[in-house]
Amino acid sequence: MSNRKNRSFKARDKKRKIAKNKEKRKIYNINRQHKRRQYKHTEKVQRAAKYVDIFTKEKLCNAEILVLAKGLKFIPSPNLRHAKKTLINDFNELARKMRCKYHFDNGSHQYNRHPFLSKSGYKPYLANNAIENYLFSTRIELEKIQIKSFKDNLPKHERKALQSLRSNDRIIIKKADKNSSTVVLDKELYIKMANDQLNDNVHYERIYESHTTEVLNSINTIIHRLHNESYIDEVTFKFLINDQGKRLGRLYFLPKLHKINQSDREKIKTDINHLQNVNVPGRPIVSLCNSPLEKIAQYIDYFIKPVVNKFWTYTQDTTSFINKLEKIRAPADILMSSFDISSMYTNLHHTEIINAIDRAWPLIMQCKFDIPVPPKKALLELLRISLANNEFEFNGQIFKQKVGVPMGSPMSPSLTDIRIYEIVSAILKRFPYSSDISLLSVYRDDGFLLFKGSEQSLKEFYQIANSIHPLLKFTHEISNNEIQFLDVTIFKGTRFETEKILDVKLYRKPTDNYQYLEKSSAHPASVFKGFIIGEITRFIRSCCNRDDLDKQIRIFKQKLTLRGYSENEINPLIDKALRKNRLNTLCYKKRNKQNCPPLVLATKFNPLFKQLGRRIRKHWQLIENDITAKNLFPRPPMIAYRKHKNVKEYLTSAKL
Repeated sequence: MSNRKNRSFKARDKKRKIAKNKEKRKIYNINRQHKRRQYKHTEKVQRAAKYVDIFTKEKLCNAEILVLAKGLKFIPSPNLRHAKKTLINDFNELARKMRCKYHFDNGSHQYNRHPFLSKSGYKPYLANNAIENYLFSTRIELEKIQIKSFKDNLPKHERKALQSLRSNDRIIIKKADKNSSTVVLDKELYIKMANDQLNDNVHYERIYESHTTEVLNSINTIIHRLHNESYIDEVTFKFLINDQGKRLGRLYFLPKLHKINQSDREKIKTDINHLQNVNVPGRPIVSLCNSPLEKIAQYIDYFIKPVVNKFWTYTQDTTSFINKLEKIRAPADILMSSFDISSMYTNLHHTEIINAIDRAWPLIMQCKFDIPVPPKKALLELLRISLANNEFEFNGQIFKQKVGVPMGSPMSPSLTDIRIYEIVSAILKRFPYSSDISLLSVYRDDGFLLFKGSEQSLKEFYQIANSIHPLLKFTHEISNNEIQFLDVTIFKGTRFETEKILDVKLYRKPTDNYQYLEKSSAHPASVFKGFIIGEITRFIRSCCNRDDLDKQIRIFKQKLTLRGYSENEINPLIDKALRKNRLNTLCYKKRNKQNCPPLVLATKFNPLFKQLGRRIRKHWQLIENDITAKNLFPRPPMIAYRKHKNVKEYLTSAKL
């Protein structure tokens, strides 16, 4: 009996030990999984921190860093409350356009859009039966769409972090200048950055009263006079006369991270107190939206922009530059040089800009325009008013720019291009070795030179350049082997040895952190496909050697993987892009402006509106079966998506 009891006690103890061990293993596994998740989260935050440059003593939580690392173009999942109502309203706008075309189209299929056409909002009478039946049937089809909830692309803690960043008035969030990084600055540091520039009495002055009403009245007086004299047509007149544009311009700054020493940036990451020893420079941008100068700047730019394209130094973009470069057969001892004009926009006097446009008037008159050209005196007067009254507010104070043109104005690039062309031409007249220049290419404030002479002779070019204008300074680099210009590196490689054509490959700034659009963003699938194919096309265009191209593609795939893309998504798109011939990527697409634009349903993207195109085309046979409707609308409507509010619109503002 006692032996039986002992055996039962032993069995019970064994069961207890097994149960206890199971419980221990369960707790161990839970702790292990928790540590693994914690490690993965820490690793994720560390990766995310590489996309964010922090110049603030404000402590950001992990969730805030994760949100900022998604990029300012990232779109959080939209609210579905009014999704169907928005879609129906957008379809009603498409219906309005179709009815307008039915009533006002002359059937010629020739389309000359007025450059300053404003939306009229005119609602015409009903169209013919075929068009109305199509619109009615399609509207019913869209009403049938079921709105269901879907997974949010931001977890709850990141949604809260987005709101906390938005409500935090102690920090300023901006996109980096010439970079995709997201920059977080102390508000005090941002204001100091601004005051360092605004307190310069040469370029800016503080004023205590806005003159927007007087400026608007002066502009309107000239516009009315030109309209009465038939120099401005009715459509342009309606566009320019706007009594609502009385808001002051707003100044904001983009931090120039590429101007900060790399060692200082690394020290700030480990010791935020080092921030007080670093001066963060910024590029001043004046937002002229809804200001008196916004529309008149567009009008002036319309007449002066075509002149810039006529200059022999003009470079439209990288494609234009490579085409110029590859036409040159260079000698073995050719020198390459790139230069930069420091603070070009803010260092040109108003008088010299107006005089440059005055001298360029014969070139303006040689160009063809779709609207009447105003008299020179009137255009120069409008230009003078615009330059002399560039008023803006910052931090509750009002300032006026005394020297330079505002970055942010539509006309500023063209104005500075015309004046810089004159300055470069003046330098060449004084430069005794100008005949040794094989190529001179200028893009805004950057330039590139190929020179067949000695380095000492080329330095004389920059000595003249730095003495020709009191405020403009030319910084330069000279190399015999390799140099950077725009987004390419020009060097003497295998092609140069055999064909005497300089080689090119893609160039990226050391500060580039490859902050590509994250895959979970609420963008249409076409956006992700388009930017991948676009980047590969850029690589093909910018790399003349296959090895350089393969290297860029490897890096690109690696960086895309970090942003949530899978190889199954990336590889087919890369293969598709690689089928392009490099010579074709260096050609511009020809656009026939007279062709009738396609019919477009413009609406906001919603991940639930699947097969929207199929629904729009379902009843298109009603149009095809009617001769009149088919002639007016030979193709079904395309779908173009407007974007929802992105992180930039949540967190950044031109107003402080």
